[in-house]
Amino acid sequence: MAKKEIIVAGILDTKGEEIKFLAERVRAAGGNATILELSVGHEVGWADISLSEVVKRVGKKKEDIFALDRNAASDLIASGAIKLVDELRKAGKLDGIIAYGGSMGASIATRVMQSLPIGVPKFMLTTMASGDVSPYVGTRDICMMYPIAEAGLNKVTRQVLNNAAGAIVGMASAPAMEGIAEKPLIGCMMFGVTTPCVLRASSIMEKAGYDVIINHAVGSGGRSMEELIRDGYITGVLDITTHEIGDEMLGGVLGAGPERMTAAGELGIPQVIAPGGLDLINFGPKNTVPERLLKETDQPGRGLYEHNPTVTCIGVSLDEAYRIGEHMAAKLNAAKGPSVLCVPMRGWGACDLARPNIELGWAGPGPGPVWVADTENPAWSRRAVEYVKALRATIDRNKDNLEVILVDKHMNEPEFAELMAELLLEMLKGSWKKGNKSDLPYVIPF
Repeated sequence: MAKKEIIVAGILDTKGEEIKFLAERVRAAGGNATILELSVGHEVGWADISLSEVVKRVGKKKEDIFALDRNAASDLIASGAIKLVDELRKAGKLDGIIAYGGSMGASIATRVMQSLPIGVPKFMLTTMASGDVSPYVGTRDICMMYPIAEAGLNKVTRQVLNNAAGAIVGMASAPAMEGIAEKPLIGCMMFGVTTPCVLRASSIMEKAGYDVIINHAVGSGGRSMEELIRDGYITGVLDITTHEIGDEMLGGVLGAGPERMTAAGELGIPQVIAPGGLDLINFGPKNTVPERLLKETDQPGRGLYEHNPTVTCIGVSLDEAYRIGEHMAAKLNAAKGPSVLCVPMRGWGACDLARPNIELGWAGPGPGPVWVADTENPAWSRRAVEYVKALRATIDRNKDNLEVILVDKHMNEPEFAELMAELLLEMLKGSWKKGNKSDLPYVIPF
């Protein structure tokens, strides 16, 4: 079997000996190592791919780079390296990439890694792996490893680098998967409070011949889903859990950015959506919740729920639910493909229940911590009623590809999951028509 082509990258003017050793160990593990220079101080002259070759891809010379401050220089180096590794990949000269560095090296190298397709092995050794790695991982399948030390070759770091070299060669040499039929892929979003709905709906899709990818709706999950849709992986979307939109609007910690819930609409991908988890704004430990929100916990629906010592939730207020409805309606109005928003009127998740029900996610005692009953129909969530008012004022009712369905069920009741799955299956078969579920006994006129 031909040796796997491994790019070994780093800032060579400060980590040169460590990178040389890493490349040597890649070769010892059976790979063919090519050293890629990402230096920001000066060019070392011994790299397999020099910094000059890197920055040539962005129309610069090394002298241009070294005349800049390190931040500006790193941006140009990353841009050039992204183009260069793409050339190598397309030429069949890149089977995996590994890098070693501190914060600057990790910043440059992981930007390059993030540009590579999912499935290309990516391995980053950096002391930054002991903290928040979200800027380095982004939404890509990057493996982060803490190397103990930032620099120096010794009995500790040599062992760590040797292990990493074996890992990247092993990842690049993984056996081909045979005998597995590739099925069309359904994108789905889940959070703990919507798990019963998601698992039931996804099971229905799998029995119908689809694979389902269930992303965790924690910010990165939503961003990943939008990218997967834009990259052509996704055939249809069960966007059951959309609370990242609320967090983004209301200052929670699990926002997924302004592009959330846009890719499917722009590309015409069939989508069935629900306000799953939009009863909650998510924060870290209780002491991280803004004081103004803690002072409002006596207001209808504004209850506080400590999920665990590191996750605290505050209920979405009635005014906020209206604003979220307006925001989501605007996104849906722009959708080009078949799109249905299903609204469960009896609650949007395990914390949004009128009474304890372990099957729906809340063991009690009493109602869910953010439940607020509607004044006219106590079985309905008043939050849902306010949300629907915003939809009625904002949604484009003249679009044949867009529908809002009000459902006299809780989010986690089986009928709601079954409805969402059935709608998406009809869209994928081309048999869905607006209004074709209006005769169901639990569907309410919008």
